[in-house]
Amino acid sequence: MLRKFIASALAVTGLLIGFGAFGHSFMGRAALDAGLSGMPLDAHTDRLIYLVWYFCGGCMLVFGMLVVWSAWRAWSGEKDTLFASGLVGVFYLLTGLLALDYMRESFWSVFVILGGLATVCSVALGALRTNAAQHSAFMD
Repeated sequence: MLRKFIASALAVTGLLIGFGAFGHSFMGRAALDAGLSGMPLDAHTDRLIYLVWYFCGGCMLVFGMLVVWSAWRAWSGEKDTLFASGLVGVFYLLTGLLALDYMRESFWSVFVILGGLATVCSVALGALRTNAAQHSAFMD
């Protein structure tokens, strides 16, 4: 029961990470347009900035999908599926902490929260799996 609850929390976290891609790519685009409008950029650099912008949005979508996939596999009792969600969680957590320190903008706390949740849920599911394996080995 606890494993399914934590796997569900991990899945919701993955969905939020994935949906963040749409906020980044489409809602955040207005701020990018405004910021670049006064900049004297050549056409190549301007296109490159937008290419990287949408690439980051795509990465967020893929990260979210990996976390949801890990949660789904953990829900169904699979072993060794939490590396991806743990890695995404640590990456988001570290990015958020570094960005909070560097930018001094509370927005980056979203990355800290989502990264922290993905990391904690992944570690907790791994610990439950380890405890279940030890308990099963002890009972045999």
